[in-house]
Amino acid sequence: MGKDQKQEWIDYSKTISVSHIKNSFNNPTSFQSEFNVVLKEIIEKNKLTSAIEIGCEAGISLMLLNPIVSKSTFLDYDHTILEKVAVAASELNLKGTDCICEDMFSMNSIADESYDLAYNSGVIEHYTKEVRTQAIESYSRITKKGGYVIVAFPNHHTLPYRLSYLIGSSLGKKIWPWPKEYKFYSLKDEMESAGLVYISRTTMDRSTLFKQWITKYKVTRSFFLFLDQFLHFEGYLTVCIAQKPL
Repeated sequence: MGKDQKQEWIDYSKTISVSHIKNSFNNPTSFQSEFNVVLKEIIEKNKLTSAIEIGCEAGISLMLLNPIVSKSTFLDYDHTILEKVAVAASELNLKGTDCICEDMFSMNSIADESYDLAYNSGVIEHYTKEVRTQAIESYSRITKKGGYVIVAFPNHHTLPYRLSYLIGSSLGKKIWPWPKEYKFYSLKDEMESAGLVYISRTTMDRSTLFKQWITKYKVTRSFFLFLDQFLHFEGYLTVCIAQKPL
């Protein structure tokens, strides 16, 4: 990871408090809720018992899964956000949790094939294809044979989000505080290069499309809702699912 991007995320994480994490757990966003449904279905169908959220930041997604897995690991390179996650997890009485402070491209303290499920959301879009492949190879290494690697990212192939990103990011950090995002349709090539069996690409959370920077205003939201009747926009979140061969 570039030093500039790393510092950007550390700076952003400073704005997140323990109370914010707990409130987000009790009131998850629509994309967190819909992504949780997909994760739960795979965990329950395949009787998975351990999961790691890589680049977890506030860790809301994994916290929501806590009741159905016996081991939950929050991984991030920012020890300050992990300290807040640990406090929030304790105060929320979550069981079987631990935190690991490491870079997702190495994860040296984690042995091969340690988890049934390795996943993240809102991380991989900030990297080029070459770097995405390196990251997913790392995810695959720590995933058990027969386990799953699932990666979610904003859908730049849906018009409302793409325009919101292009216009919002051009107006500076006060409007769009996150690092640069790359546009790609799926992670099929990256996942197969990592030796995984690519299963599917799906999109979800259409409601967030109409809450983005360009669609949060009444007039523009109405315009895009009108266009949606004809264009049927894909959802805000793209989710790619792969399995590690037995």
